[in-house]
Amino acid sequence: MRHIDAQYFDDRAAALAKFCAEHYNIHMSINAKKGICRIICAGEEHPFRFAPAPEDLTIAADGGYDYAVRAGIVPDLFVGDCDSVSARPHSECIVLPRVKDVTDTYAAAEEGLRRGYTCFELHCALGGRLSHALANIAVLRRIRAAGGEGTLFGRGTRVRIVTDRAEISGNVCFSVIPSGSSARADIAGAKYSGSFLFTDSDSLGVSNEPLENKTAAVTVRGGEILLIIEDRH
Repeated sequence: MRHIDAQYFDDRAAALAKFCAEHYNIHMSINAKKGICRIICAGEEHPFRFAPAPEDLTIAADGGYDYAVRAGIVPDLFVGDCDSVSARPHSECIVLPRVKDVTDTYAAAEEGLRRGYTCFELHCALGGRLSHALANIAVLRRIRAAGGEGTLFGRGTRVRIVTDRAEISGNVCFSVIPSGSSARADIAGAKYSGSFLFTDSDSLGVSNEPLENKTAAVTVRGGEILLIIEDRH
């Protein structure tokens, strides 16, 4: 097992941020991996609906390794401080110290970025401890700052950051929450459509839904939003 300390990730994050800011237009398109980096977290366990392709990278973040094993998935990499995993990892391992400045999931995302991935799925990233679910939104921001895109997956729920346009269809409901203090967005093809100002002191954007047999569209006009999509039962 490979042992590294938290400073390793702090230094790596700083170097990666500087690299992306200075060289993104030149190097990101050349070095970016085409596959998906999937991180299996230790939030609420849910059924997986994916089959890893050869170009993908599957990382188990600590206790997420147990979920992977139960689902018959062999992660390519284990990242964690081993405080919640019960099975002995048989993957490549990066063992973190218990005392550190990042969560296991954040560290796993940093490793995925280092390996050139720009498309991320974080499974079992919701439910469980609220503190970790909220911290996972920070992971989405970190991925986005490095030029990538990420989605959090929970039981019947998906969360992503949107700064441009997103479409929603199917038997779902969706909510639009400002990622900062406020955000402006146009919503079309939904039960509640129009131009809206969403702020962090209201609940205006909660529980919308696409019109029947229609695709709803959310177009961000200012700021950024958290788009939460939940299956209807």
